[in-house]
Amino acid sequence: MNDYVNPLRDPQDRRLPRIAGPCVLVIFGVTGDLSRKKLMPAVYDLANRGLLPPGFGLVGFARRDWADQDFAKVVHDAVKEHARTPFREEVWQQLLEGIRFVSGTFDSDDSFVRLRETIRDLDTARGTGGNHAFYLSIPPSSFEPVMSQLSRHGLVERKDGDWNRVVIEKPFGHDLASARELNNVVETLFQPQEVFRIDHYL
Repeated sequence: MNDYVNPLRDPQDRRLPRIAGPCVLVIFGVTGDLSRKKLMPAVYDLANRGLLPPGFGLVGFARRDWADQDFAKVVHDAVKEHARTPFREEVWQQLLEGIRFVSGTFDSDDSFVRLRETIRDLDTARGTGGNHAFYLSIPPSSFEPVMSQLSRHGLVERKDGDWNRVVIEKPFGHDLASARELNNVVETLFQPQEVFRIDHYL
């Protein structure tokens, strides 16, 4: 008897849309134009199309002195202005339940302790199961400090089948030597298949 294969896990099967698994998405540089005009609306559009699971959390990290509700308003306004799909209150309310904000700087251990606690709380409250994606919408000079902090505070550890991903916006370094140096830093923490280097303008 052949073993059953879940079609949602088969990348060759196109009969149904592939829905992302539960996870927490952390956006560094969340106050920038890219986040406001592209990233946050894209998250909403995925939710609106039924392509995000109920177990999803969105964490913004920036220096602003915001509470969760302040960040939620920023996300709400960005979605209303830039989303490609119609605004639906019930979708927004579901997304809102998983929105958190961490105020801090890249060189502050306390900031990353708060980030770790926030992510762990979401893992419990939203059932995200230790699956974390980190989006670095920040200048290349900040990549290494953020990577070091993620490592120092145990935010890229894997256990019990959970996973991590990192998304890095180009430019990746300012020349070949700096790109190689950054690449070495990234690959000490993430497997090649866990790293996504993108240029959102292409």
